[in-house]
Amino acid sequence: MPASVKVSVGVLGLVGVLLLLNALFTALAFDTVVDRLAAAQPGSPRPELVQAVQVTLAQGFVFGGLGTLAAWGLARRRGWARLTGLAVGIGLGVVTLVGALVAGLAPTSLLVLVLCVAAVTSLVAPTTAAWAPRGPRTAA
Repeated sequence: MPASVKVSVGVLGLVGVLLLLNALFTALAFDTVVDRLAAAQPGSPRPELVQAVQVTLAQGFVFGGLGTLAAWGLARRRGWARLTGLAVGIGLGVVTLVGALVAGLAPTSLLVLVLCVAAVTSLVAPTTAAWAPRGPRTAA
């Protein structure tokens, strides 16, 4: 397995697991998260805050699940995993960057952006492209 593939698998796996854990803990403490958000943003209607937390949960589960799946598939030389990983890296990077521009850059947002850049960079490397076949696998 080339080094670029190892980096891709490691970064996608790390991002996926961290996002899934964050979403899980947010779901378990949903009311507390909404209450703290309400305290940080006085005057905001509670339904809007609930919706904001729900959107964050959905993003965490979708990007986390797809990132973990892409890491698993890429380690097994599945061509679709490279494209899925690119979609996760680029999509999560764009969502995080837009959120950082709107709400301010938090240390966690910076970490996510760095991990997205690392994932995309390693996924577009020629050695990763050669490792993950593009078409269906044939029996040799």
